[in-house]
Amino acid sequence: MSQAVQEHESTVLFQRRQTSPEFWQKSPQIRVPVRQIVHRVRQGKYPTRTVRFAYRSGMAPVTGTSLLAKTAWRWIRADDYAGTDDYIFREKVRTRRRRTAWWTGAGYLASAVTSTGLYGGTAAALAVGAVVGVGTAVEVRKRIVERPVPLKIPGLNRKTPAENTVIRAAIDAKLGRAEGMRLASPVLTEDGGWSTVLQLPPGQLARKCLGMEGAFASALGVGETQVVFELVDAHAGRLAIFVAKADPFLKLYPSPLIGRTEPVDFWRGIPAGINGRGREERLRLVDASLLVAGEPRAGKSAAVNGIIAAAGLAVTPKIHLWDGKGAGDHRPWRRIAHTAEKRNAVGLLAHLKRMQAQMESVFDLLDDAGGSTKLTPELCRRFGVDIELTIVDETRYYVTSPQGEEIVALMVDIASRGPAAGVLLILATQRMTTDAIPGPLKGVCSLRWGMRCPDTTASNAVMGQGAAGAGYNCSEIPRSHRGVGILDADGSDPVKLRSYFLDDPDLVEVAEVAYMLRAAAGTLPERVNHPLAEDPVEAIVSAFGDADRLHTVDLVEALGDGWTPARVAEALKPYGVSPGDVKIDGRNRNGYRRGDLMAALNGS
Repeated sequence: MSQAVQEHESTVLFQRRQTSPEFWQKSPQIRVPVRQIVHRVRQGKYPTRTVRFAYRSGMAPVTGTSLLAKTAWRWIRADDYAGTDDYIFREKVRTRRRRTAWWTGAGYLASAVTSTGLYGGTAAALAVGAVVGVGTAVEVRKRIVERPVPLKIPGLNRKTPAENTVIRAAIDAKLGRAEGMRLASPVLTEDGGWSTVLQLPPGQLARKCLGMEGAFASALGVGETQVVFELVDAHAGRLAIFVAKADPFLKLYPSPLIGRTEPVDFWRGIPAGINGRGREERLRLVDASLLVAGEPRAGKSAAVNGIIAAAGLAVTPKIHLWDGKGAGDHRPWRRIAHTAEKRNAVGLLAHLKRMQAQMESVFDLLDDAGGSTKLTPELCRRFGVDIELTIVDETRYYVTSPQGEEIVALMVDIASRGPAAGVLLILATQRMTTDAIPGPLKGVCSLRWGMRCPDTTASNAVMGQGAAGAGYNCSEIPRSHRGVGILDADGSDPVKLRSYFLDDPDLVEVAEVAYMLRAAAGTLPERVNHPLAEDPVEAIVSAFGDADRLHTVDLVEALGDGWTPARVAEALKPYGVSPGDVKIDGRNRNGYRRGDLMAALNGS
């Protein structure tokens, strides 16, 4: 055989051995977070949870069987008929149920004894186990129902994002550096959306993320108002995040006061509205004075009416209404209010002086009694005093009146010291300028409720200097979100909420219930009140009647004794209204126009 043939055969017969593909695949490695487990064990996280879970699991049969026995005993005693007046009928029910219980128990016991005789101790164990099993099922169901967060498996809901999606959205929104950004809690499904806790990189404060909800919502692909950021008290670098399934502020939330027929505990706080997480926010007014402000049609009147409604249903607080707009917004409450005045600056000045005297009187009572330096419900009953709630709507009218300087000084004193004596002050305004709420007065109103404002400057004027930079900017509230505002109360961080809804029929209904409750309690206001001085400007407006313009001579005549052209000019001078040429029936003489007067009084 030639050399060429041998080479050919060797070439055909030789084959290179192929390495198995499994050789290149690395064996799976289980990464155990040893450091993290050791850290949590040192913190007691796992041992505590293990002990708690073991104890609750072991006690479930005992607790459940006990609950089952108590429920059966209440059924036998016919407790569900405890409210009936027909005692003979109730005794018949008891007799029938006792007979049923005896026959059922005897039958079960007989079958258990017979089974034990035939099959031994196993049958007895099964008989007892059946009862314990039913009791355990009852207890497990009770615990699931009473969970603060519904029992759902995280991640199965399509609207619940994966953890890396949330982290990527936080990085894209520039909430912090990419390195070190992680979740400190799994993404949990809740009824209204989902929640988690974001762990920011070391050295970064969660507080700086407030106000960046819009950027995070954009990165996540949801609406801006669906995102709620909250601080975690125990960790400055963690941010609690809640994302709602739908915009929670586009819903109407009827007030829980509608349909209520029992008195409200004013000292526990009043229901203010619903926050972004769907939870109720309460406003405790007995601790400080409140400032409510916002542009027209933003929901300020609804918030104030909710406060008056709660105070009216509380039966005991004395309500004093001072309306600077004069449009009749407080008409439903006049029957239960101890004071209800419109556009009367002189009367408000006299009222504030009485409130100041009331405050000093209560302080003297507290000093003589010793103990608490603040009024409490028990001390109210002991001293025979009540909360005095003064609501000043459209405050600008009063603080810019000729009596404005004295009114502001009294308001500052009452707002700063009055809550401890049960003398409360609520100020409402549509103007956020310094002439509407002077700086000293705004500074002593530690409770703030800001509705939508025209700009950041106005928002800071309501919520406080720097509030917009800290993430609490009322000017960013959409115009479609009427009734939505930011509430800064109770010593916690401000919260965005939508106030409860009360339309006109609801106001009339709640006011009627409040009237009946106060009539039954004997706390309706006496109609003989302190005489209130008449505002001279109000008298001038009334003197016009239906006329659009009047000569000065005719106006003085309509006003009556004691009025002169000089006195009219002096009364209208602070409002920038001065007499001018007025032509009536072809006669051109010195006089006033009603339109100019109303424009000046309304601040136009």
